[in-house]
Amino acid sequence: MSKAKNDLDLHKLEVFYWVAEFKSFSLAADHLSLRQPTVSAHIRELEGNLGAKILNRIGGEITPTALGQVLLERARSLLALKRETVAALHDFQGRVLGELRIGGSNIPGEYILPHKLGAFVRKYPEVRPVLRIGDSAGIVEAVLDGKVELGYVGFKGGDARLHFHGIWKDEMVLAVPKDHPWARLKAVDLNDLREEGFISRERGSGTLRSFRRLLLRKGQEPEKLLRVIMELGSTAAVKEALIAGLGISILSQTSIQRELEDGLLKIVPIRGLKLERDFYQVYHRQRILSPVSHAFIQFLKHH
Repeated sequence: MSKAKNDLDLHKLEVFYWVAEFKSFSLAADHLSLRQPTVSAHIRELEGNLGAKILNRIGGEITPTALGQVLLERARSLLALKRETVAALHDFQGRVLGELRIGGSNIPGEYILPHKLGAFVRKYPEVRPVLRIGDSAGIVEAVLDGKVELGYVGFKGGDARLHFHGIWKDEMVLAVPKDHPWARLKAVDLNDLREEGFISRERGSGTLRSFRRLLLRKGQEPEKLLRVIMELGSTAAVKEALIAGLGISILSQTSIQRELEDGLLKIVPIRGLKLERDFYQVYHRQRILSPVSHAFIQFLKHH
């Protein structure tokens, strides 16, 4: 029996969700373990059934149409309900398995969480982690939007819908190229930073927010103290710019361990300034966490 007009096939809806989420047919196909022509066929059939386009394909960019945006929000809710239902069944059976959807800002996401997830999967081999990496502001938004259940970020936000919990300590350091004149100094003064070109992270970066907050506590205006010569969107990009001798920067010491060991970068203390901050675990207060997310939270408490 054929489906009635405007009826929705939930599998096709899930395919549409991942195409819209990844903005790519090929990435959605990889995620769903489908062939790309199959994904395209599902979208065509869904559009045919609805009698309207749900995706714009302009200049190689894929975005939802106005109708597609409405459908995307409903698809997100339905897939969350599906995950919760499957998780409840597994929880009833005393099993820890399924998809663990978490997000990490650059430092936790690239340098801390991969090791934690590896140990977690060794303990619970039926878990499949999906780690989203972005700046802290972007990960907080992903938690609010329900794209991830747990976030690990470099600042504590003020949104009452979210619960922030300090989970790891981090030390930020002044990093300079190995051949920089400061590399031979025991320390520099805070005002010395005015002399050098500063390579900054983007505005949503937790590292940048934490450093700006420390400067303000010291009575310093970041815009007057730092001569920003470039703004880069990832820690990796900042490190490469430093190695190339383009300037100085404040980075998490966790993120530059290899470069320090290889002698590519040097740490220079700043007199009278201790650059410490917290990383926070964040989740939505009004959403029920899946059993696998609960298991990960408990795992981190003991590891």
